[in-house]
Amino acid sequence: MKNINFLQQAPAEQREVAEKLLQSISFVENRNTVTKFLTNFEQIVLSQIVAYNYSDFKVEFFGGFDDAERKKAKIISNEYYDVDYDIVCLKAKFNNKFNRVEHRNILGAVHNLGINFNRFGDIIVIENEVYIFVDEEIADYIAMEFTKAGRVNLDFQRVDLAEVGIEKKYEDFEIVSSSFRIDSIVAKITNKSRSKVKEFLEQDFIKLNHVVLRNGEKTCTSEDTISIRKYGRFVVKGYTQNKKSLKYRITISKLV
Repeated sequence: MKNINFLQQAPAEQREVAEKLLQSISFVENRNTVTKFLTNFEQIVLSQIVAYNYSDFKVEFFGGFDDAERKKAKIISNEYYDVDYDIVCLKAKFNNKFNRVEHRNILGAVHNLGINFNRFGDIIVIENEVYIFVDEEIADYIAMEFTKAGRVNLDFQRVDLAEVGIEKKYEDFEIVSSSFRIDSIVAKITNKSRSKVKEFLEQDFIKLNHVVLRNGEKTCTSEDTISIRKYGRFVVKGYTQNKKSLKYRITISKLV
């Protein structure tokens, strides 16, 4: 197996992901390759692998649109030729006056197709539209077979990536915290006790910048992303500090 000494001191989940990536990705001189879709965490680990072990290579990520989360990686050894990401956007509309379709409905239907999820990128539901980003190889099959989510009929059609205009929406709110510790921030966001947040940490419910976090003492900074299972994803924005109490009034943006 390729050398992954740089991860020997890393948490077990990082080592496990690194080993799987190294088994599935080819680093061949003068040859550019494209991976399947990767999670945020896999993208972080792959960037570390390239930086430490394959400094002669470059890695770029693309998921079909600018704000995508699940992305393919392009491993670049030769900059004089290019390879395509082979990503297709499928779009379907439905009548949201009488029907309700949520992300979990689409995700469940996708899993029922029995196709490895690494062939799928982001799944976006916006008002009366569903967008699914997939491998070129399976796009026609998905369009033909994926015709219903629950009781709602769907007719997926290809959309040119240049015409995709997806913008994620956030809602801002404020919390008051005595510190920027992750356990304090999460307690305020969820309106739960610190002891309950400790349980969240022990159950791997909390991620900081897409990495599972188990240490509640770690501090957040501006633009950090906090993911809390069953509660959603949040971004730490600006803050002010009360000069008397020294507590912080922190603006949090929630992905909606």
